[in-house]
Amino acid sequence: MLGALVKPLAIFVVGASTAVVVPGPAPLALFAALITSAVAKMTLFEGLRAVKGPAETPGAGASGAHADKPLHPYRKVEHTVVEGTIPAPVDDVWALVRDFGGWASWWPAFTSCSVDGADGVGQVRTLGYDGLRFYDEQLTARDDGRHVIEYLLLKAQPEVPATHVRTTVELVAAGPTATRVTWSAVFQPAASAAVSTLRAGQTAAYEAGIAALGARLSRASLARPVRVSVTKVAMAADGSVAHLTLSVGGVRAHSLRLTPAGTPVSAEPVALPLADAAEAVELGLEAPDGSVVAAGSLAAAALLAPADGPAPTTHEVALGCGAEGSGVPVATYALSVVDAPPASAAEAATKLLFALIPELQQELVQTVFLLGHDDGRWAYAAYPSASAAQPLPKFSAVLPPSEALQPPRAGRLFQRNAEFLYAQARLLKLLVDTSAVPPAMRARMAALQAEVQAVLAEDPFAVPFHGAVAKPTRVVDRWTTDEEVAGQMIRGVNPMKITRVTADDATAVLPAVFHGLVAADGRDVATLRADKALFYADYPELMIGELDAASGAYTHQAVSSVLDSDVGARKYWYAPRLVLYKKASGKLSILGFTLTRKDDGHDEVYTAATHPPITFQLAKLHLTAADNQTHQFVSHLGLTHLLAEPFIVAAHNALPADHILTALLRPHFVDTIGINFLARQTLVSSVVPFTDSTFSVGTSNAMAVFSSVYAGWDFIGDNFPNGLAKRGFGPDASVDGLDGFYYRDDGFKVWNALTRHVSRVLTAHYSAVGGGDADAAVAADPALAAWSAEMRAPDKADIASFPSAFGSVEALTEAL
Repeated sequence: MLGALVKPLAIFVVGASTAVVVPGPAPLALFAALITSAVAKMTLFEGLRAVKGPAETPGAGASGAHADKPLHPYRKVEHTVVEGTIPAPVDDVWALVRDFGGWASWWPAFTSCSVDGADGVGQVRTLGYDGLRFYDEQLTARDDGRHVIEYLLLKAQPEVPATHVRTTVELVAAGPTATRVTWSAVFQPAASAAVSTLRAGQTAAYEAGIAALGARLSRASLARPVRVSVTKVAMAADGSVAHLTLSVGGVRAHSLRLTPAGTPVSAEPVALPLADAAEAVELGLEAPDGSVVAAGSLAAAALLAPADGPAPTTHEVALGCGAEGSGVPVATYALSVVDAPPASAAEAATKLLFALIPELQQELVQTVFLLGHDDGRWAYAAYPSASAAQPLPKFSAVLPPSEALQPPRAGRLFQRNAEFLYAQARLLKLLVDTSAVPPAMRARMAALQAEVQAVLAEDPFAVPFHGAVAKPTRVVDRWTTDEEVAGQMIRGVNPMKITRVTADDATAVLPAVFHGLVAADGRDVATLRADKALFYADYPELMIGELDAASGAYTHQAVSSVLDSDVGARKYWYAPRLVLYKKASGKLSILGFTLTRKDDGHDEVYTAATHPPITFQLAKLHLTAADNQTHQFVSHLGLTHLLAEPFIVAAHNALPADHILTALLRPHFVDTIGINFLARQTLVSSVVPFTDSTFSVGTSNAMAVFSSVYAGWDFIGDNFPNGLAKRGFGPDASVDGLDGFYYRDDGFKVWNALTRHVSRVLTAHYSAVGGGDADAAVAADPALAAWSAEMRAPDKADIASFPSAFGSVEALTEAL
């Protein structure tokens, strides 16, 4: 239906299809960057929930101008999807949408609506547009729990160039006062030339429909920030308190850190987004463990200025004992309206950025004073979060001068930090500043914003990365395809998760929710395993953090110690499980995956065949975002940077400077301790921990994620060939049938070359030392014995899986 607003047609539907229409001219790369960033900040179920409606199969309820005829076998099924957000609770929006016969009451484009039949599935309506166009549609499904409605186009006057049109409107709560609308359509065009015209009309119509819902439900007054300062008036609570929370309409706006006596640490005003005088500002007093000690509230009307004058300056709020605030008074706080322009997003972001600059500068400069001295032995240190339950590799307690980064490399580090700060400064120009500024300044800001937007339009990677990262053209062009997502598991940055299912019974390896999966070519999981074509990736290490029961996602809130406040929105991530298969072409593709870990038989399995394309795409974004968390903190930071450090310290302490192993290992140790040291002052520092706000899991959770993997790591058992063998892969495709596994293919070339080189060097050296018996000379070398002891000692390197002794050149070669 409803292309009538622009073209003679438009329908909204969900189903298997070939393309997605997303309104707006944003370049694909920018869209990818923006949606990937958003994925870290929202759960899948806050973005889109899978539609469980009737399947769109040929001959089963075909819709459109010829609803009684089967699908044409030689025409492609097309679709259109449009999304938007309405500033109203989902129940309010659903009350209008579910009334199938009442759409004309809120959509002014339609001047008449008549219905045939009782309210419910099967009801038929006729919508009229200006008395010239009419659409007969039948309600086929309505789910009050999922807020989904589906209907068929039975007839259109004048006739539209499409058949079998099915429409779905889906609503998802985007918070307590906002609703995400997905309006979609599946149709079979009469001719391929009509697709673009149909889609353009549909897109315009659905956008107009979402706008009409928004206009009908928008609140009378838009949210505007009111700045207030918070002071303690009285405190009668026993024991210490930690935070005072301020919420508006049930949504937490601020959490103020308190002294043990209850006084706010910061005297800076805070902005409360007040949209309705009927709302309440809720105050909560929290103990250090997060429990609510007392609560109270103040009507928003008290802070909003009336039409005939300013609002009163100060209001005292008594907080009663308990989470409901119904007990005896515990504390009293005063909220004072600050007579100043409201804080804007740009103002707040600028404040954060310029607060970070001196802190970061000081953090980096202070590294000079943390240099140790080379006294022949380096001391070990342990991470504060390390414990028997959460083991982490040791590291050098100080930065030895010999390990400090040389000026050129240190300069590149400062250059990257400067690039980051400059890039953030440019991005600030894109934020809308609502502060009261002179017109001339406003014009200047608009010109700067236009300048940055022009750069973004030309190259979306230029602004956020300040030119340091080139656009990955192949990924930008193919990132939405299943083959590209699957292919990244063997040729992307994290080839460490994929395993080949080798068990005779594939169902013994795969969770039960995957047992019924069937590939597009008809092969089930048992057949795929027999064909060496079944693969699996599991991410149990990401089951950490606070679990959001509603979505099944885990959550984290970044906090700035500089500003004593939250940084950005709360972030979400999943611990997915992914089943892959090898197609007849040899390429990997997705068979299905889950995001949640309920393990009660109700984990949703996402496949291309069972989910609308936009839902499946968003689910894949959550999947790849989760993989990136594991890659960065386990494969990269953990098992590469951090794990190398105790080996370097032990080699320095136990091996003489002129030992053959020192000569072999030294080139591979260059700059590692220096890089790790600076990372501890920046990426995971207590002052400006970039990883806390730039990664979903945050800094503390990230170390726990790595620890869960490190706890089971084995020095020999998880080396390159053994680690691959554990995952079902051999030295080449003849073993596992997987072509294009570049990590395996290229890795064995490097491994074999190093093995040959090290074996020859050690054989020559120890043969000379041992009078021809190289193995005996290895076993008798006291430096090797000291090295093994240092590596295994709990108070030193603490690598328990390191060999306790070496009895042959072969064993020593494998260790090296």
